[in-house]
Parts: sequence; structure tokens; C-alpha cells
Amino acid sequence: MPTFRFHAYTAEGKAVRGRREGLNTKDVREKLLKEGMYARDVTAVSSGGKSKKFSTQSRSMFYRELGALLKAGLPLDRSLEILSEHPELGAGDDILPLIRDLLHEGQALSVSLQRHFPGIRDDEVAVLAAGEAAGRLAFVAEELADFLDEESKVGDQLRNALVYPAVISVLAIVVLGVLVGYLLPVYEKLLGGLNQSMPGLTRVILGMGAAIRHPAGLLLMLGILIFIIITARRAMQNPQSFFPVKRFRFPVVGFTVCSLARARFARTLALLMEGGVGIPEAVRVAGRATGSVYLSKACMDAAEEISQGRRVAETIGSVPVLQDDLPGWIRAGEASGDLVGMLRHASQSHQRAWGRGLTRLLSLVEPLLIISVGVLILLVALAILLPMLKVNQSLGF
Repeated sequence: MPTFRFHAYTAEGKAVRGRREGLNTKDVREKLLKEGMYARDVTAVSSGGKSKKFSTQSRSMFYRELGALLKAGLPLDRSLEILSEHPELGAGDDILPLIRDLLHEGQALSVSLQRHFPGIRDDEVAVLAAGEAAGRLAFVAEELADFLDEESKVGDQLRNALVYPAVISVLAIVVLGVLVGYLLPVYEKLLGGLNQSMPGLTRVILGMGAAIRHPAGLLLMLGILIFIIITARRAMQNPQSFFPVKRFRFPVVGFTVCSLARARFARTLALLMEGGVGIPEAVRVAGRATGSVYLSKACMDAAEEISQGRRVAETIGSVPVLQDDLPGWIRAGEASGDLVGMLRHASQSHQRAWGRGLTRLLSLVEPLLIISVGVLILLVALAILLPMLKVNQSLGF
């Protein structure tokens, strides 16, 4: 039965908002009237509206609470109805009743969530579908919540690590902009009355200042700054898509990015296998979860080879970036009969390696940033001092 949102008033004049099931708006109005409420507005929860993005934090909360409700014995449709009243879920409050209606029509939960919440990833859909098929939806929902919490920790770690360099960079840009754009032109006027030609460095710096003061130059600098911000956000959200893993072999940076790719692959593969997904499909989805287009294609080829009978460890050993030590973990898991457990250990190991690499990377970035700022300030100071030295020489001092 369709779900409708309503805005009504009680006999005492109190405003009431909520949802009711009904055949149509007339049926809902009649139900509200029997409850002593006079409907002002009744609208259907429609699937034709714009899909909303489900944030990582909201998805983690949704999966965890859904798992808890299902473990408590509540049916899936009733669990979704309860969660739709949860204000902290944000985008889910209007769409979850619709998903519950689609469940009544026979549509799978994983399909409905993917259709109406574009933020949900392929690996989440695969795990949910496997959990529904195996009757373990409560278990895989809680596992997904733990998985997303770990992903959030990685993102928070990266964002927190970049706060100090970002603050220093912004302050340096502001200070240099004020010096070059406004203080140096005043200095130029003071020296202009002495009929002295400006040194080359000073003329270059003054030209930059004139460009900054011009509207077109200001717009160009603003565009460059916006581009840098967007690029930085992309790098923080998904380092593998920003740095091509296949070609990015620089010391420290390549190690750090590849460690994160291996951690994501191992963790996703363990989650999918524990949720009941077949190994070929799990390898394929885990490759997409790394965020690297190159690794995704390589894992699709590897999944095809596994489906044809090739051993998992041998196949993963042929995938660049993953071939360093993941095959050893997989062999140990196959020998011990606990492949999922060994993959989790591998994920944790690479997660720690990612943290160490990030620490080393920042230990290099901060000194380089300070040196760069110092060089820029030195150039501006020379642009100010060189004309003064030239004037002193011309006056015989």
C-alpha cells in the first residue's frame, strides 16, 4: 500500500506532520479524520523525485541500526518504518517509506537502496544482495557498518593530516597577496620620484601585483584557487583515483597510496566473502572498491581467470600493486581454512602501513612547505631591498 506524507491539525489546533499508508489521498484524509485530525496537505511519497545522496556516516548509522532491529526479531518492512522516523539519517527520512513500499512489491532491498541513494557503492550492494539471498541480512548490515566506520577513519586521518599544511599555505598566499598587490605599489610611488629604474626582480614582482589588482587577474587567481581546492578534495576523498597507481612510483607517496589500495581490497574481499558472495564476483567488486580504474580493470581480468579454475593466490599474484604480499596472506588463509580472517589481518597490516607512510609523507611536506614560503618571502624582500640599495649607490653611500 502506498505511503503518503501529511500535514494536519488536531481539534485543539495543534499542527501534526507524519506519514500514513492508504489507497489514495482521499483514503488517507478519511483515516486522519477518524483519528480526529483535519488534513491540510496530503502528498504521496513518490519515486519520481530527485534521488538524494546518502553520506558515509548516515549509511553506517543506517546499517548498524537496521542490523540491530533485525536481530531483535523485527521484520524488514517494520525496521525501515522505524528508521524512517530517525532524524539523524538525513536523506533517508523521505525515501525509506518508499523503499518499504517497493519491498512489498517484491523488489530487493539492495536494488531499491542503490536506485534511490546514489552514494551507495557497488561493494555495499553486493554484500546486501548476498545477505538477503543467504538470510543473513542482520549480520552483513552490522559488518557493513563496521566497514564504513573504518573507511571514515581513513578519511578523517587524511583530512586531519592536511589541516596544518593547508593553513600555512592559505596564510602565506594572503600575506604575499597583500605585500605584492598593495604594499609594493606604494613603495613604487615613493621610489618613482627619485628617477631610478627598477631592478628586474622588482619589476616582475610589481607586474604580478598589477595583475592581482586587475579584475581579470583576480578572477584568474580565484579560478586557480578553486581548481586547487577541488583537486585537493578529490585527492582526500579517493587518493587512488587522483594518483594513478600503475604509474605513480615515487618513493614514500607510491608506497602510501598502494598501501591504502591493498588495505581496501583485502577488507572489501573479506567482507564480501563473509557475506556469501562468490570469490570471482568478490574479487571483481573489491577491485572497484580500491578506487583505482587500473586496479578495477586488472581485478576484472583476475576474476575471469578465477572463474575458469585458476587458484586465487596465484591470480592475485599476477595483479600489479596487489602482488607484493597479499598472495602470501591468501595462501595462509587457504591452508588454515580461515581465508576471511587472514584477509582481515592483511587489511589491518596495510592500514598500519598506510598510517606510517602518511606520517613520513607529512614529515617531508611540512619542511618543503616552510622552505617554499621562505623562498617566496625572500623574493619579495629582495624586490623591496634592491631598489633601496640602488638608490644608496647612486647617492654615494
